[in-house]
Amino acid sequence: MKDGIPLIYWTFRSAWTVLHFLVVLAAATVLLWWGIKDGNGERLLGAALHHLLEVQRTVARAIPWPWSA
Repeated sequence: MKDGIPLIYWTFRSAWTVLHFLVVLAAATVLLWWGIKDGNGERLLGAALHHLLEVQRTVARAIPWPWSA
């Protein structure tokens, strides 16, 4: 017992931490592999940038600036 907490808790907590780390590592690896393969990452970033610029243009047209005629 550590600090009044049973050993089974610490065992479960350590196992859960390792399992969570492995799941996150596997997801990051799959995402990285997908991004490198066939230029998927480049296309995704290009599409996101295009969408962001369209939102910027829409907002700029919707809000009148006080100094414009």
